[in-house]
Amino acid sequence: MNTPGDERWLAGIRDHAARLAFPEWEPRPDDWTHLHTGVSDDGTPYTEVSVYRAGDGGGHVRICYSRFAGNELAAFWTRLMREIAE
Repeated sequence: MNTPGDERWLAGIRDHAARLAFPEWEPRPDDWTHLHTGVSDDGTPYTEVSVYRAGDGGGHVRICYSRFAGNELAAFWTRLMREIAE
């Protein structure tokens, strides 16, 4: 069960991952970040980072997307965890 403190912590990780993946991204109050880690059909682990923005017609439009796998995946998570720990 997520408590409000847990959600703030998770939102912080998602937002930091998005800033790391998209250094040119300039967050807006209506932006929503998404971080997903999984395993592909061939057993390869991956992480996807996305940023969504409120669309003109409602809903959200994906404005940034990146997928990390292999050496890029390890480097991304190492840097993310190092920066969060600082």
